[in-house]
Amino acid sequence: MKPTIKERIKNYFKTKKWWSIALDFLFYLLILLFLIPSTRRTVWPVLMRTVLHPPLKKVSTVPEKTLGERDLQWPLTTLEGRKVTLGDYKGRVLFVNLWATWCPPCRAEMPGIEKLFREYGDRVTFLMIAGDTPQKVKEYLKDHKYTFPVLIQTVATPPSLKTRSIPTTFIIDKQGNIVLEHKGASKWNARKIRRILDELLEER
Repeated sequence: MKPTIKERIKNYFKTKKWWSIALDFLFYLLILLFLIPSTRRTVWPVLMRTVLHPPLKKVSTVPEKTLGERDLQWPLTTLEGRKVTLGDYKGRVLFVNLWATWCPPCRAEMPGIEKLFREYGDRVTFLMIAGDTPQKVKEYLKDHKYTFPVLIQTVATPPSLKTRSIPTTFIIDKQGNIVLEHKGASKWNARKIRRILDELLEER
């Protein structure tokens, strides 16, 4: 004879450790928050920013790799439909972020990127490259009042920027060296990131 629901609950609390019960509760709470539309738009991004994606622990300006000719020829499109290539921004300090409107970690790090853009956008070129339709991106930017520029990805990511996950962020110096590559969301409006950008901007 199968145990009743009441008996199952009683056995659950009898056999489980308190910390295991707490973890189970937290897990189901997170699932619930993600399923409810209102909390998915508000609570979930905050949780992603503060708990699941801490700030970068270690950063360095030692170049990891350099953009090649194939990378620079990468075709992109502005939200207005103008065709550009990555090479059009050669010689500048670049903050390149690969993202999409449907990606929760991407959405979680956007407020920090917006703050960084408002401080450095006149000196650093921000290329927020979305794997999305222009219309969805325009609606997303309008709803959240983001002002950073967005480019639309129309073909596969070139070799030096290729990644299996989003968001992925690159900081590139004036010579085309990738000095920082990070997979996953992070708190980009951080002192260590601003310090890196300042150093790169001073280079000739």
